[in-house]
Amino acid sequence: MNSYELILIFDSALGDEKIDALVAKIEGKIKGLGGEIEKTDKWGSKRLASQMKKAKKVTMAHYVLIYFQSATSLPAELSSYLKVTEELIRYSIVRAGEKPAEGEAEAISVGEIKGEAVGES
Repeated sequence: MNSYELILIFDSALGDEKIDALVAKIEGKIKGLGGEIEKTDKWGSKRLASQMKKAKKVTMAHYVLIYFQSATSLPAELSSYLKVTEELIRYSIVRAGEKPAEGEAEAISVGEIKGEAVGES
């Protein structure tokens, strides 16, 4: 199973209750397709930096980030479902990178790096 991140952008005018219902529906779809939800982060409403073609009059958007694990076939199936969701302005599904365990980030210490003379001697 691979780890994925799903970013959802909704119109803020929908309201918190409607957005929560849509997020629950999308989480249910992920579970229905065999995925496991790890975490859902609700970032709230933020001002858009620029206009989007699909929603030209929208200036504020509500962001939600869902971390999930699934087989490699699930993102394509989920994407086809999200394309027809009218309330959704934009979405993005990306494969999350492996997180290093504690202590692995400093695997190369300064003592292990050796310099070599390059150029003229």
